[in-house]
Amino acid sequence: MSSNERESWGNHCEFFLTSLGLAVGLGNVWRFPYVCYTNGAGSFLIPYILMLLIVGIPALFVESSIGQYGRAGANKVFGRLTPIFKGLGYGMLVVRFLVNVYYVVICAWALFYLCAGFTANLPWKGCVNSWNTDDCYDIDQAEECNPDLEYEEWNMTFYQKVCVTKEHYCQSHGYSTYDAESEVCIAEDLSGMSDTNFTEVLQSRSISPAEDYLNGRVLGLTKDFATGEQYDWYDFGGLRWELCLCLLLAWLLVVLSLIKGLQSLGKAAYVITLSPYFVLTALLIYTTQLEGSGNGISYYLAPEWDKLAEVQIWSKAASQILFSLSVGFGSQLVLSSYNQFKNNTQRDSILISICNSLTSIYAGFVVFSILGYLEYKTKSPIDQVVQGGISLAFVSYPTAVLEMTPPPLWSFLFFFMLINLALSSICGGVQTFIAFILDEKPEWNRHRVKIVIIVCIIYFLLGLPMCMNGGIHLFTIFDKRTTSSLLFITMLEIIIVAWFYGVNQFFKAAKEMDIPIPTFVAWLWRIMLVVVTPLLLAIITILSWINHEDMAYNNYVYPNSVQICGWVMELLPLGITAVYPLWTLCKARSKEGRMIDLLFKPTDSWFEAHILEEENAAAADLASRKSSTSRQSRKSLKSTSSKSEGKDNEGFRSD
Repeated sequence: MSSNERESWGNHCEFFLTSLGLAVGLGNVWRFPYVCYTNGAGSFLIPYILMLLIVGIPALFVESSIGQYGRAGANKVFGRLTPIFKGLGYGMLVVRFLVNVYYVVICAWALFYLCAGFTANLPWKGCVNSWNTDDCYDIDQAEECNPDLEYEEWNMTFYQKVCVTKEHYCQSHGYSTYDAESEVCIAEDLSGMSDTNFTEVLQSRSISPAEDYLNGRVLGLTKDFATGEQYDWYDFGGLRWELCLCLLLAWLLVVLSLIKGLQSLGKAAYVITLSPYFVLTALLIYTTQLEGSGNGISYYLAPEWDKLAEVQIWSKAASQILFSLSVGFGSQLVLSSYNQFKNNTQRDSILISICNSLTSIYAGFVVFSILGYLEYKTKSPIDQVVQGGISLAFVSYPTAVLEMTPPPLWSFLFFFMLINLALSSICGGVQTFIAFILDEKPEWNRHRVKIVIIVCIIYFLLGLPMCMNGGIHLFTIFDKRTTSSLLFITMLEIIIVAWFYGVNQFFKAAKEMDIPIPTFVAWLWRIMLVVVTPLLLAIITILSWINHEDMAYNNYVYPNSVQICGWVMELLPLGITAVYPLWTLCKARSKEGRMIDLLFKPTDSWFEAHILEEENAAAADLASRKSSTSRQSRKSLKSTSSKSEGKDNEGFRSD
């Protein structure tokens, strides 16, 4: 491949799996089930599927189509499509850059758990370890404090790593005494507290061994194990070398996946995209046989029809679809730019979107089977058991795996799956940034391996602050704010293509790529791209800003200065997107009026990109053939020379 020639996929299957892996990430496993349950459970699937059809598929179709036609990354495509909106491409890249910084940290945590799980007894079992706080509570250890007694007859409990009376427990938590007959912690008259059922006090104050392990051992967030005091923004702590090594290992895996470009990424996709499906299936078969799993699934599917009248539910459904499909990052655009020019992006967009959503629903059955079992085991209400995000992956599941047989095997499978889910998304994300560099400087293609290594080293260094004791707080800012602008960016992307570039011009480009679109379907696309999808995205964006919540972790609400930093991070991509057109117009005003008109029209390079690429490929092929012919000629001459020499030798011997 010449230095200016663009890479291409080895086959279509490699592209499909890489694109699907980019879409199917951690959010399918730890975000969708929680969002579904808290927003109407089974009834949430109705707005979810409708938003898939109205928002998700059109957005992915647009992004993958312009990437395939433009043969470049987001930084070049929008500059060629409508030059005045080139800033949108840079806005996308800012979001992608920020996500790449923090997303691999999740992979590092999963690697920590994976390595820690290679023991007969998993380390997050029990409350007698050095990292456990006084409020750590394990029901099995509490049961040992009450031998030969039913749960309702227990008069002892587990607290401060020993067995104590319920009266001692109540007094340690601000109550005056304990009434054994009514099983109530009695409050003092002047304390401002009210009498509370002992079980409620226990559930509200206790911490599971798995949560203690996450905060105390993995993150190093716990500062004082007696009081449970944690590091905060004013005392951030130091680096944790184990996490640093895990982060380094995670980035080494990314380097290995990208070291040979699409050739290695495409092959890695077979493992990192497909393996989670095998693990999810194994987990589903096993967990549905556990006590309480049926109740968990019924909670997952039980519809709350009255919630369909709430606008917020529809907003959540659209947000979940867009975040899950990874549109608006420029990543799907980049992956499509390596396709054959006449690939059917309409088919791929529909299949990838449907597979992604089915994966989310499928993962929901696995997650709620586990949560149903936890409800049964801990005797806690389902509302207290159901958690999303980090807590689901690193607290709820590690708790459940302790009861599986054998625990180390199921621990390995789960965290192996998490690592692959994270890698499938981050590899596409890093490839997006590498494509940006090489599109700006095509002559650097010959140094691609060095660029991959340097980029990953920079990302590793930027992720180190998240490996400090208080690193989870920095992680939370990135997690909450970096993707918040995606809704607005995706809306702008569709408006630019459908309104400024022109929906008719878009379908002409689709026709050039030999994408079969029946007339009726084409009209449906037009209605969605011009009116329905942009309008819905505008409404959802406004609602997401109106329903803004302050950032917090474990009930620790961050200071105002941190909240402001979060807003800056969220609005930075939008600022770049908005400022670039103004700057471009100011430059154009000093020139002819026609210059301004040209800013809203596609450039010649937009229409010629695929032609130039085909010419480069043909030239490279011709050069390769000439080289091959030359080699064959040299071999032929060599062979002729050898034969001639042989004859001469024969003549010499006969003489």
